[in-house]
Amino acid sequence: MLRWNSAIPRVILVCFAVTMLSPLKSGAGEAVSERDELDNGPSYFGEAKEVGSLRAVLGVKVQAKFGEQQATTYSNDEGSFKIPSFGKETVVDNVTITCAKDGFRTLDISRRRLSSAADAPVVIECLLEPMP
Repeated sequence: MLRWNSAIPRVILVCFAVTMLSPLKSGAGEAVSERDELDNGPSYFGEAKEVGSLRAVLGVKVQAKFGEQQATTYSNDEGSFKIPSFGKETVVDNVTITCAKDGFRTLDISRRRLSSAADAPVVIECLLEPMP
């Protein structure tokens, strides 16, 4: 005689529900320091930190301008951000970077290239100080 095991359909139903209710954004394994495959020039990535404690600052508005082109992003919970390339013809020294957040004052914005290659990524560090 056949017996029906009702646990199997329940397990399948729970697995389906968990899959459907999970967040849609996965990040696909992309790290902040990884380069976009379609970029043809230097990309920019970095961190926003509080002076003294060097704690990450969330929600810092980071803008990069190159001629008429402009890119804006915000730092995540770890203080990290990424700005895509402006193209092959980009001269890194001609890109203007600004960091701003309400209640903070920008003390320093430093940048360094990871290598001497023309399309080498540029690391940016924004140091901010809480306003009294």
